Amino acid sequence: MPGFYLPSENEFDPSTDDFVLPAISKERKYKHFDLPLVDRELSFDFSVEDKPHRFLPLLGFTDVNRRYVRNKDGAREVKVKERPIRFASHEDAAYLQAYAGHLNRMYERALWRDGTSDSVLAYRRGGGTNIHHAKALFDEIKSRGDCTVFAMDISGFFDCLDHTLLRDEIADLIGETRLEGHHASVWKNVTRYSWVETEDLDKLLGRKRNGHGRICSPSDFSDHVRGRKDGLIRKHDQTFGIPQGTPVSGLYANIYLRTFDREMIAWCSRAGGSYRRYSDDIAVTLPLGAKVHHVVAVVEKMLADFCLSMSIDKTDTADFKDGLLASATPIQYLGFTFDGQKTKIRPSSLDAYRGKMRRGIHAKMIAAKAKNVPSFEVFKRESLARYTHLGKRRNFLRYAYKAADIMGCPEIKDQVSRHVTWFNRAWEREAIRVFGGLVTTT
Repeated sequence: MPGFYLPSENEFDPSTDDFVLPAISKERKYKHFDLPLVDRELSFDFSVEDKPHRFLPLLGFTDVNRRYVRNKDGAREVKVKERPIRFASHEDAAYLQAYAGHLNRMYERALWRDGTSDSVLAYRRGGGTNIHHAKALFDEIKSRGDCTVFAMDISGFFDCLDHTLLRDEIADLIGETRLEGHHASVWKNVTRYSWVETEDLDKLLGRKRNGHGRICSPSDFSDHVRGRKDGLIRKHDQTFGIPQGTPVSGLYANIYLRTFDREMIAWCSRAGGSYRRYSDDIAVTLPLGAKVHHVVAVVEKMLADFCLSMSIDKTDTADFKDGLLASATPIQYLGFTFDGQKTKIRPSSLDAYRGKMRRGIHAKMIAAKAKNVPSFEVFKRESLARYTHLGKRRNFLRYAYKAADIMGCPEIKDQVSRHVTWFNRAWEREAIRVFGGLVTTT
C-alpha cells in the first residue's frame, strides 16, 4: 500500500508508532477515504459524552512475509506468512489515537497496582525496544546462573481475541460494569469493524484512479464503495478477532491479557521464576530442571481460559548451568539467540534480510526494463541506501548495529560484516537474470 509501511517481524521492533501514540494526532501520508490531516491537529475531550464518532470503513490489504527457517538438518526453508492489515482513515486514526492515549493512562496505573509493569513489555512508551527486552532476559539468565528458560508464542493473537472477554476486561479496567459512550463506540467499531480491500478497489476502479488526495473520489465512494447493491464494504461478523494496524489495537491486546498476566506472574513467582510477555511472545524463566511438558501444559491451560492457544512448533527451551548453555541449542527470544556467552541475531532473520534484498533488487530491475531503461542506467544508489550501512533511514543494518551497541555484543556486527558482498552478489545475479548481463553503475 503506497505510503503505508509496517516493518516485518524479522526486521524491527513493532511496539511503537503504529500502536502507541500521543493524544494529539500526527500527520499520516497514506491515502484513505478522507484527506490527510495536513497542517491541522484534531483534539478530543473524552471527559464528556458528546455525539458518537462516525467511522469510515477501514482499508485492508494482506502483508505477505516470507520467513526463513532452518529444519532439523540445518537446511533453509521458506515459509510464507500472510498477515491481514486493516488501517483507519485519517480522522478515525486521530480519534482512536487520542482515545488510546486516554485509555492507556488508566492501563498504566492498573499495571502499577497489579505489580505487572515490569512483565508487560510491548506497545508501551518508554519501555525500550525488543533489543532492550531481549537483553534483559539474557542478563537475568547470567544473574541466575542455573535456570531453565522457555520461549513461547501465542498463535494468531489479534485474530483470536474474544470480544466478550475484551469488553469485560475494558470495563474492569475503567471500573464500570458495562461500556458506554466513547468506550462502547470504540469497542464496537474495533470488534465489529467494516473494511474495504484495496484489491477490490483496484479491480473496480483501476489502479490509476484519481482521488485528488484520497484513495478514490467522494463520488466513487458513494456510488461504488458504499453502493447499495454491489458495494465493496465487507463486515467482520465473527465474535472474535480485532484488526491489526489501528492505533488502539496493541493497547486492546494488552488489556485483554491483563488477568492472564497477573495469573502467570503469580504462578512463576510460586515456582521461583519470572515471567515476561512481549505482545504474543512469552518468556518464562524457572529454576534448572523444570519439567518442559508440565510448564507447557500449564501455560496452554491458562491461555485456553482466554480463548487462546500456543504455537507448539515455536516453543523453545534451553537449560543454563553457571550461566552457560547446558542443552543442545541456545534460547531464541525476540529475534536473538543466546548461549550464555554470545548473543546473535537468529539465522532466519539474516536469511530473511538477504531474501528481501534479492527481491528488492529484482523488482527494481524488472521495473527499469519495463520502462526500457538500459542496464547501464540502473543505479545502485537507492538500493544501497535501503539494504546496506550507507542508508540514512532505518534498515536492517542499522538495526543490527544498534543491537550490537545496546547489547555490547560485537559478534552481531561480525554476522553482518559481509553485507556489502551479499549486496553485490545479489545485484550481479539479478542483472544476469533480468538483462542477461551485468549492471555496473553506482
